[in-house]
Amino acid sequence: MPAIHPPPLQFGNRAFVGLETAAGRAVVIDSPREFDASLVPIDIARDVLIHGAYMAEAVAVSLLRRGLRGIIGVDAGIGRNEAGIAGLAVADRHLVPAAAVSVFSCDMCDGRSVWTEGVISRVNRAAAALGAAPGQGVPAAAEALLRGAAGAAREVASRLPEAPQKLAETAAGAVWGCWSMSLIRDPHPHDVFCVGTPVDTTMTVYMWRHGVRPAGVIGSDGGFGRHGMAAAGLDILDRMGIACAAVSFLSADLGDGASIHADGVISRANPRAAAAGVTPGMTAREAARRLLDAGAAA
Repeated sequence: MPAIHPPPLQFGNRAFVGLETAAGRAVVIDSPREFDASLVPIDIARDVLIHGAYMAEAVAVSLLRRGLRGIIGVDAGIGRNEAGIAGLAVADRHLVPAAAVSVFSCDMCDGRSVWTEGVISRVNRAAAALGAAPGQGVPAAAEALLRGAAGAAREVASRLPEAPQKLAETAAGAVWGCWSMSLIRDPHPHDVFCVGTPVDTTMTVYMWRHGVRPAGVIGSDGGFGRHGMAAAGLDILDRMGIACAAVSFLSADLGDGASIHADGVISRANPRAAAAGVTPGMTAREAARRLLDAGAAA
């Protein structure tokens, strides 16, 4: 039996104050999933949040509901239908300034790298009105967002399912779609998950801590990004004993697990997924079927 190795557990809720002004602070964290466990308390009315995850629609919805006054995340390559930054438009509808950082300028999931090395690739109208612009460093953009109105609790509708959806089923198990693996609580050893996020580092940390051990995971490659960090979970999950493949960020909509399954084309597979017959160029539908069959045979 091969040894099962934990992921890099330091990734996740590391947080610090990047900037403090009379108007408020810029709080930096690896992943918005760890908002409630942040090592720095977050004042939703006064603080702008900078995080190392992607800026897709569902992420923005979850943060806007909390009442934050401004948000900066990573663009995950922007991708098909610009779904990797769809959260910018959602924030605009609520007059909240938001910006995205190029995944090629910093290490995804590493808040400190996003803060110190990230370069803004896109801003929404509300952020542009405050002086944020593509090409800025993150501190300058954060300072601009802090000129905006204070945050407040708000109701934000979600266009995408907020619970896992069964997409297919065979005698071997089921294929589920979700926008984030943080929606999963159980091991699911006979199931495959098509997840809308890049297969990044913080996803693997969540799976380890919550005992999520499916037959396979298929997510986006997020454009791979600097140092391949948007898809670093491929190798990490392999060491955890889990088959994983990534679809091209240009083939399916980031944030939408159903699109990953229906439209995705595999760009890379980890050794366990490759052993199940998953290869680059294969459809995600076929890859999911092969992972189910391999899981049932194990």
